[in-house]
Amino acid sequence: MLGWLLALLKVWGRRRNPRWNLGPSDAPLSPDVKVSVVIPARNEEANIGACLDAVLAQDHDDIEIIVMNDGSTDGTGAVLARYEGVTVLEGDGGPLPEGWFGKPWALQRAQEHATGQWLFFIDADVRLAPPAVSRVVQHGVANGRGMVTGLGTLTMDTFWEKVLQPAVAGLILMGNDLNDVNDPDKTDKNMASGQLLAFSRAGYDQAGQHESVKNDILDDVGLARACVAHDVPYHCLFMRELYTVRMYTTFQEIWEGWSKNLFAGMHYSWVVVFFVLIYLGLTTLSGPLLIVLSLTGVIGGEWLVWGRVHVGVMQFVRGWMDRIWGQELLYGLSHAPATAVVMAIIVNSGLKSRSSGVSWKGRSYVLGEGPDKE
Repeated sequence: MLGWLLALLKVWGRRRNPRWNLGPSDAPLSPDVKVSVVIPARNEEANIGACLDAVLAQDHDDIEIIVMNDGSTDGTGAVLARYEGVTVLEGDGGPLPEGWFGKPWALQRAQEHATGQWLFFIDADVRLAPPAVSRVVQHGVANGRGMVTGLGTLTMDTFWEKVLQPAVAGLILMGNDLNDVNDPDKTDKNMASGQLLAFSRAGYDQAGQHESVKNDILDDVGLARACVAHDVPYHCLFMRELYTVRMYTTFQEIWEGWSKNLFAGMHYSWVVVFFVLIYLGLTTLSGPLLIVLSLTGVIGGEWLVWGRVHVGVMQFVRGWMDRIWGQELLYGLSHAPATAVVMAIIVNSGLKSRSSGVSWKGRSYVLGEGPDKE
């Protein structure tokens, strides 16, 4: 229960202090700054059209768009062919070069064709609001940042998305306060969102480009830490009004996607995993467990009150957070079982990372040893 009260105070503090918020009302970019929007696309037929439509609707005029069609076997190429003025690069999708993972390799090649003063990397499932490019880049220019990244709004449609994604997102947000994330002295906290990464050309080159994270499954976090290591100042911000993203659409995608990332996000440490699981068990599962054990007579009835209070506080905080983030309140009632599934994903992430490897977009990676060859 104490954990949820602390979470409540942390969210309340964020609401009162807008220091790390960036939105449409912030200053726009000068029209004479050229921005290159770079997008990796591997089997993104369902996403790439809407992504490009949003980029083309930006309120900043001097934008070039570069898409790396990385060996797609679906209709991604056909969708891209409908867009004039978009530079489409074709990757063969074959075996990766020694020591490279798929996304860094795609973006490393794509950025070589970019001519903008700023490089604006986004994923194909990102939908930019019209002011996004202008406000993000201007923030970097005005604040002397070599890189600007941020967290957008997570959109969800299917049952499993609405049940599981907020539980994972809440875990990540509670473990990454932006005061710490933006502190270059707290190198274990530095992070970024690969959904949107804006670099000045000088900052990107100084950080070592994507080659600096060529075999990092968390290439976005790796880039944030490369920035710090190479004295490239950056900011990670809340950008809820500037872009939306829909990451995974099915239970299988959620399971595989977070199995790819979570163990890496815990520094490949089973010690960290142990304490995270204990924390989740105490803060989320203990209340429902006390209720069940009390109602079945395993423990005394006096514990029923504590269980109900614990669950009541948990659901109040989860409901408040759902309201802030625009999520459906009904699905917040599934937080306890959803957390149990997330705990299973964390364990699976560790086991897969250190044994058979993780899979994504048709490629398999043994973490710490480079990508498997296809």
